[in-house]
Amino acid sequence: RRCRCLASNSTCWPNATIWQQFNKSVDGSLILVQPSAALCSGNPPDLNACTVAVIQWSNSKWRSDQVGAMQNHNWENSSCSAFLLNITCTQGAVPRLAVNATTVEHIQTTLQFVSKYNLRLVMKTTGHDYLGRSTAAGSLLLWLHYMKNMTLVRQYTSCTGERISNTIRVGAGVQWGEVYAWLSAYNLTAIGGASHTVASAGGYLQGGGHGPLTRWAGLAVDQVLEFDVITANGTRQTVNACQNKNLFWALRGGGPGTYAVVHSVVLRTYPSPTMIGAIYAVAAPNDTRYARFIQDFTRFIPTLADSGWAGYFSMVDLTIIISFFWPNGNLTVAREQFNKLMQKNMDLKFTVNTTFTLPSFYAFYTAVLASSNPTGFNVLLGSRLIPETIVRNEPDKVANVLSKIKRQSKSGSNILGHLVAGGKVSNKSINSSVNPAWRTALLHMVYVQSWPEGTSAADQQVGARTVQTQVALLDTIAGGAQSACYMNEADPNEPN
Repeated sequence: RRCRCLASNSTCWPNATIWQQFNKSVDGSLILVQPSAALCSGNPPDLNACTVAVIQWSNSKWRSDQVGAMQNHNWENSSCSAFLLNITCTQGAVPRLAVNATTVEHIQTTLQFVSKYNLRLVMKTTGHDYLGRSTAAGSLLLWLHYMKNMTLVRQYTSCTGERISNTIRVGAGVQWGEVYAWLSAYNLTAIGGASHTVASAGGYLQGGGHGPLTRWAGLAVDQVLEFDVITANGTRQTVNACQNKNLFWALRGGGPGTYAVVHSVVLRTYPSPTMIGAIYAVAAPNDTRYARFIQDFTRFIPTLADSGWAGYFSMVDLTIIISFFWPNGNLTVAREQFNKLMQKNMDLKFTVNTTFTLPSFYAFYTAVLASSNPTGFNVLLGSRLIPETIVRNEPDKVANVLSKIKRQSKSGSNILGHLVAGGKVSNKSINSSVNPAWRTALLHMVYVQSWPEGTSAADQQVGARTVQTQVALLDTIAGGAQSACYMNEADPNEPN
């Protein structure tokens, strides 16, 4: 098997004339790509552009609009910084050229071109990828960000004859915030991610897709009725339960950038639920008291799950931030439930303490979730799916492991808990390639390690080893055959 031709190899990389001809064949959509901070390191630097980059650095919308930007800067090119102006900026892992695809023909022509010249191809929509799969040194980038079509199909008939009301066809570049906003005009919602800038039809969906409503209706990928794809030879195909069934199985959870380029997807939608929200920030005076609260909270999770709650919690230093939500919930019951947790821990400092109701998912999303996903950091993470049986039957085991991880965490770390499994996610009858551990899990736990700009390569390696050590502790909760992770939020350095 031949190695792919990279931009660094002048003996195989297409010459300028060939690139000009290719650019004409894709309607002039071929563009040069730079790291997002490249203009800060010019000679002289472009101070106006650099100022914009500094201001917008952690804005995920701005980053998604930059062809050379990844949401996590370490996957883009850590040697090129908007904050350290005395370093040399290199191309690093950022592709040299990109096709800003806006039509099916652009995708087909690009696939045929890379096949002819044996080029390395990567695909990116918004750059939300914790494993760096959306970028590669010396490659050609197929950028799908501006494929923004959305169509509401009032009566959709599936290939099996099922009639489904109010499905939505979304293009490859449509982001979840755009989907939620558009559907809100019809009092509908889709099952998607918590971040408003993640693409709805890209790697998120093809890896499974968890979010605020997945316990209520199933994983994002469980909502897929049909894909419109272009395969590696440039052929456009309809993929569903009747046509190209193997590909339909693979695309629903088997990972992005592998089987085909998804041009659009048809998804189920739902009448928007009303939303109960509960947001708490709790601070403890020391590790011992913190561990006791984690134990109380972990014991509380099955009760919340039985009621229909979902949500996220974040463990930083000696504080835990809880952001939970209950579709079509009962505000009186919600307050009673969280009051019990508070009354058991009245000696702690509750810096935020609110339970409230909002009339729709979109109202809740814009008020609570849409502004809570800053990016631009250097991040590695690892995750594990925690079986529901263990959370219910051995909550203290879960709490003890989380407390141990917290005690030995490094600076810049965060432990994230996602109550996004169980409920409708547990539907084992769905035949897809999504990790089967999702069907038996209740929690998704993530250890996050970040580091500042200018951190040495040696110290970055220390951080990478810390992620592996901490995830190994998460493994002790379930272990053995039950150990599993979510492929989109995984450690790229983990063996096997």
